[in-house]
Amino acid sequence: MTNSSSSYTGAPYFAAHAAAVFGADLSHIICEKNAATVIKSYTPDLMVHPYLYEKDNVPDYVKNIDELLDTKILTKVKALLARIHVAIVGPGLGRDELMLKTLEVVINYLREKKIPIIVDADGLFLVSQKPDVIKGYDLAILTPNVVEFQRLADAVGVDVNGDDQIEEAKQLSKKLGGVTILRKGSSDIIVKNDEALESTTKGSDRRAGGQGDSLIGTVATLLAWGHAYKSGIWEHPDEIQEDQLPLLACFGGSTVTRVAAREAFKAKGRAMQATDLHANVGKAYQIVFEDSNGEFEL
Repeated sequence: MTNSSSSYTGAPYFAAHAAAVFGADLSHIICEKNAATVIKSYTPDLMVHPYLYEKDNVPDYVKNIDELLDTKILTKVKALLARIHVAIVGPGLGRDELMLKTLEVVINYLREKKIPIIVDADGLFLVSQKPDVIKGYDLAILTPNVVEFQRLADAVGVDVNGDDQIEEAKQLSKKLGGVTILRKGSSDIIVKNDEALESTTKGSDRRAGGQGDSLIGTVATLLAWGHAYKSGIWEHPDEIQEDQLPLLACFGGSTVTRVAAREAFKAKGRAMQATDLHANVGKAYQIVFEDSNGEFEL
């Protein structure tokens, strides 16, 4: 599940579509009512739900915003959230007052239901303003770029000078109560408290807009599979600890996204776009998980 404002329709599409082409059974987008038709026009493969309102688009007959939030928006949103395994929050959200207020309530509900959350983009802006909204929730993954990382670090008092990016990410994870941090960059740094992984697989020679959204879609699918793993849906030796699943999902998602981007760049060169990356997600899965026996070109 991901969400969107009326102004930014590409980001939620890329996140949800990446999850779908990577292997998620169903991908839902909860969006602002004016964004729904646009997103639906991109593909019939995603389920789009126009449940959200920006403040300026609230119908004139509505006299009480809180009542609208409680009785109309959240009733529909919560009914859908009860059917999902992972939620992505933030891509395309915007910073409208009502949208951010809605997101805060939704995150609280997801925490109550113990549903894993991936927080990106404007969701990270909300966390930088109100760290307690996510603090201490060990099923949360935050995926900041360089600017977003600095903003989060400033919010909780972590000094960032670039000398030791892994240690800085560890400090941010601890300050936020043990959430997983996927610090995006030339290499992707993934930490949870004192545990750390670094994804250094070669990607493309350019970074297309939307690639970060594609990354979190693949991570979301791997998290959903992690839920199935720990639920014992199939037989397997009990080798992976539950608290390792977010780290492994981030590492796997980063690796596959980098390989997909590399394959897209081979085909399209500088003309590569995020849609080209998506066309190569299936091939990247095959390279990383099926053909290589754990070994592939870095």
